[in-house]
Amino acid sequence: MRGRNGQTSTSLSWSIRLKIAKGATCGLAYLHECSPRKFVHRDVKPSNILIDNEFRPYIFDFGLNRLISITGNNPDSSSGGLPYKLIQTERTNSYRAPEARVLGNRVTQKWDVYSFGVVLLEMLTGKSSELSPTTSTSIEVPDLVRWVKKGFEEEKPLSDMVDPMLLQEVHAKKEVLAVFQVALACTEEDSENRPRMKTVSENLERIGT
Repeated sequence: MRGRNGQTSTSLSWSIRLKIAKGATCGLAYLHECSPRKFVHRDVKPSNILIDNEFRPYIFDFGLNRLISITGNNPDSSSGGLPYKLIQTERTNSYRAPEARVLGNRVTQKWDVYSFGVVLLEMLTGKSSELSPTTSTSIEVPDLVRWVKKGFEEEKPLSDMVDPMLLQEVHAKKEVLAVFQVALACTEEDSENRPRMKTVSENLERIGT
């Protein structure tokens, strides 16, 4: 996430990061639930979330030119699916859901949920998902999602995973843990186990209130 004044998420306080996350997920939930065509963004990543001087987020670059024609008329209500299919391969990136990396898979709104979960993990850890976060004892970890999940499985201290800047805000620990749980739910391997974006938004809104 980058602001108009050049600030990145790692230079922002926890309260501001949480505000941006809530605003962004609210916008995505609107696209999924309230827009006439129940859109899938398909390219959710920090560079596509702009923030203004009031730290209000704006989501842009829908990338709809990378979708082909409609193949059906009934979206899958359980998975938020849309009747589109990919027509060409694209370079795999770390924000894309596992099933989105397979040519020909049906586009669903759960792709956006996964991508937003990765963005949340970046916000929490201060690490880029495009770089393999490694340590001398964990060089085999291939990406940010697996690194975080491995950390929780091994019950590592929160200080080993969270952005050091946030450790200065002692009051934020409970909220940080709650957002970690939301992000982990969003990045479930099986798309059926991921929440809808509306649920993600509702869960984030309850944090810090």
